[in-house]
Amino acid sequence: MRFHANNVSASEAGDYFQVAFAFEKDEDDVDGPYLRVQRQFEDWHGGVCYVETHDENYTGHFLVTRLDLTPSRLLLEIDRPQLNVIEVTFEIAPADFPAIARIASIIDGTIDDY
Repeated sequence: MRFHANNVSASEAGDYFQVAFAFEKDEDDVDGPYLRVQRQFEDWHGGVCYVETHDENYTGHFLVTRLDLTPSRLLLEIDRPQLNVIEVTFEIAPADFPAIARIASIIDGTIDDY
């Protein structure tokens, strides 16, 4: 699955972390393409993330095998044989990228001292 997002965000609350990408035509657009990747560290869960998208074929709890983030693209691979790659392109201000990258690194396990 591939789409372009014009809204990118990252959030954390305690042991819960999320990155989100959405294409919104305007404030009332709730049906546009989107991706949320969430991971919690409150309970042991085997490294599984919750992935939610506008396409139900990609929604569920999965082990993320690859999460590559650059200032203009996210590539996410989940551990299953088919329908396992999500690519999102986007544009954000350079100053916003470190916060997004930090949360993505916690989600993929690169950073473990949050």
